[in-house]
Amino acid sequence: MALLHIIIHNFSPLSKALCLYSNLVFSMDNVKYLKIMDKDKEIGKIPDSGDPIENVKRYTQFLKDENIFVKLSQTKLMFKQARSFAKIAKDIHSKSLFKPPFDHEASAPFVVNSAFACEMYLKALQSVYGEPEGIHNLSQLFKHLPNKLKDKVNKLTKEKSITFQLNNKTLFKDHLKTISNAFIDWRYIYEKDSATVNLSVILLILTVLDTLACNEIKQT
Repeated sequence: MALLHIIIHNFSPLSKALCLYSNLVFSMDNVKYLKIMDKDKEIGKIPDSGDPIENVKRYTQFLKDENIFVKLSQTKLMFKQARSFAKIAKDIHSKSLFKPPFDHEASAPFVVNSAFACEMYLKALQSVYGEPEGIHNLSQLFKHLPNKLKDKVNKLTKEKSITFQLNNKTLFKDHLKTISNAFIDWRYIYEKDSATVNLSVILLILTVLDTLACNEIKQT
């Protein structure tokens, strides 16, 4: 069984297909090397140190030497994180909550991942115009966005509501209120007798925030 190392790095190669394959190890002159691949093409190699963190440092240096290293801004890192959690939430929904038989145990993970994704989207948007707040309350985060962003959010909400069979006259802030504290509440949902949430509303919120954040952050 191969040992899986998960390493987080705050940079991005210019090519999204570029990656370091730690399973592609070969020896030459009694030194082990790791191949660096762009799609199916090998573009380089680095000596395998045996330490995953050191290998990432060597990978990073290779990218810098080849002028294909891009340092991501804090805003883009938050946006990237938001999308990661949103993807997990949507995967849970499609596999367990989209059609019968429903897996009700998937509800809490779906809501918690969705709520955290929304938090990161909102903080990423805040960071475009200033410092993001260190809070979890989604309504408060949205409240402190510039008015021009709120106007764009409401326009997107109206446009996309029909996709989720929701009333297009309902404002985004009213949808958001329903999950404003969900990141905290739904992590400890077992402490409550019951709880309700509208899955379509959550999917609408995720879609609106992702669309807006993508458009706004592209310009930074």
